[in-house]
Amino acid sequence: MIRLGLLLLALIAAIALTWATYGEGDLRAERRAAIPETQPETTPTDAPSLIEELTRPEPDQNTGPIVEAESQTAPVTDEFPGPPLQPSPEYEGQTPEPAQTALPAGATGPILYVTATRVNVRAGASTGDAVVVALDRGAAVEALGPTDGDWVQIRDTNGRQGFVSGQFLSSQAPR
Repeated sequence: MIRLGLLLLALIAAIALTWATYGEGDLRAERRAAIPETQPETTPTDAPSLIEELTRPEPDQNTGPIVEAESQTAPVTDEFPGPPLQPSPEYEGQTPEPAQTALPAGATGPILYVTATRVNVRAGASTGDAVVVALDRGAAVEALGPTDGDWVQIRDTNGRQGFVSGQFLSSQAPR
């Protein structure tokens, strides 16, 4: 036990000697030098000179011209743009017709269209509710309730009912 204590004491002495020899000695001296010991008292007449002193650039700071970010940013180029797109020979000269969406059978409410690529129909008016079905862009649905809220109760073409966020529905069919 005494040997362990002596070994520990020798280790601490060796570390302190190494720091004193190769280090700065007093590790807090640099921080103390950065903080002035006394603050000069300022009066209203000293205010302009104090502001000038604080805004004057340090001699080692870069005081060159300001370069705009646009001139520093390299232009983005397509390294591999690929060939231009061409229609298949069997469809050349034809324009695609918009997809026809079936309307819900026996719809009595306003017809709305899904504007998102894919939207979840949920069991309740919250993202925490279970997903009943997912609808693709352009799907026609019947509104069963008010259409001006955050969530709209709908029925799809297969008769499934649920709620969809109103931001993904429109009275105009998407193009």
